Order: sequence, then structure tokens, then C-alpha cells
Amino acid sequence: MTADWVERPHADGHELLAAALTDWTAPDYVAVRALVALSADTYDRLARATAMGRQFVFDVRRRLDEGGADVLLRDAPSVTERIVETAAHQIAACGRSDLTMRTVSGEAHIPRRTLYNLYASSDALIRTCQRRAQTLWRARFAQRVVTASTDARERLAAVFDVLDAWVTSPRFRDDLALRAPPSFAADTRDDDLREHLAEVERFARGLADEARIAAPDAFAALVVTNVAGAAAWYDRRESARAAALATLDAIVNVR
Repeated sequence: MTADWVERPHADGHELLAAALTDWTAPDYVAVRALVALSADTYDRLARATAMGRQFVFDVRRRLDEGGADVLLRDAPSVTERIVETAAHQIAACGRSDLTMRTVSGEAHIPRRTLYNLYASSDALIRTCQRRAQTLWRARFAQRVVTASTDARERLAAVFDVLDAWVTSPRFRDDLALRAPPSFAADTRDDDLREHLAEVERFARGLADEARIAAPDAFAALVVTNVAGAAAWYDRRESARAAALATLDAIVNVR
């Protein structure tokens, strides 16, 4: 799979895991488990990408091997998953500024001492939620695009079908709330949003290379611009989609 994570082609329970990953309505902790179970990426890269740590990745794969995909996805959330899930819901509902360790502790029914043992501050917890949400979004997006068609050129148009489905899904507002705010600082090494968009651009460039179009950079720029401007797409769905497809047609037909 062309993405910032590589799917294991023969993962046990593949169809069940893929369905959990692409379901916009699935709880995030379930979808993250599916992502880790499907991915052939290294423990360290998955630990960082999901912001859940290396032990989490190890535990997911162990539980998959021991109980299968159905058990893995049905298991109740762990303490860490409850914390991150609760914090993400609060960020989506009220914004980052209203997130406190006290409210997360109360909503998740987890002692604050346990919470602070895992996350040094609310800022650290917010960064975890953001990174996990962005990685999960990319995995869902990539999975939906590459399974839309076996034809490489048809996948280019599928990008905008998937984007349109996302902005009308129950996930859309939550995903926007969890997106890191854009930063225009000179030093952007720690800017999660810029890294997120760079991975989206890399994925799009991979699709364009597979389709062997003459202007892969232009296609990648088109995709990342529309992903970054998703809120504007939401307000102008028909015209935005028509404009994106018209631009795609011009890019594909460049000689």
C-alpha cells in the first residue's frame, strides 16, 4: 500500500481489521488497534505515529496472535486508551483550552496520580491526541483510496470521493478539532500539522507515480491543499469537488 504505513497483506482477520479501520463511526481506540494490527511497519515507528508507545504496539500484536482480530477489537479499552479517548472527546467537544487533567480524570474514572504518571501535563496529553488522530486519519484515508479501485488512475479521482465522504461523516468536526493549529514559525521540526500534511503529500505523490502521470508534484499539491482546506470544502461541497476534478483532469492530461 502506498502510504506512510505499509499494510501486511496476510494479516489474520484482515477483512475485519480493515472494516474497523475504515469505519468513520468506530471508536478511535478500536481503529488504532486495527491500524497497528494491519501495519507491517516497525514497532518504533508505530509507537511514535500512534503516540501510544512501543508496549502498546507489542500488546496489540500479541493479543491479535493469541485471540484473533475479533477478540482484539472487542476487548474493553485499557487505562491508556480510556485516557486518550476521553481527552480526545473533550477536545472535540470543548477545545484544547478547556482540557484539564482534573476533567479527564473524572470522565475516565482514573485517579489523577495515574494520569500524571502517564502524561506530565495536559499539553502532553493534547499532543498525544493530535498525533494519534492525524495518523489514524491518514490510515483511514489511504485505506479507503487504495481499496476504491485496482486502477491506478481511477484512484486519483477516488481521493476526492473519499475527501467528500469524510467532510460529510460524523468524524469530520472531531477530526478538525483534533488537528494541530498551523504554525508559521521558522523552526517547524515539532509541528505536527506540517508533518501530517507532508505525509499526506507523500501518499498523494505515490499515487501519482503509480498512475504514471506527467505532473505528480502538481497532483500531490492539489491533494494536500484540499486536505488542509477541508473546512472550506465542507462549505462549498459541489463547487469544491467539481473544481478539484477539473484540476485533476488538467493535471492528468499534461503532456
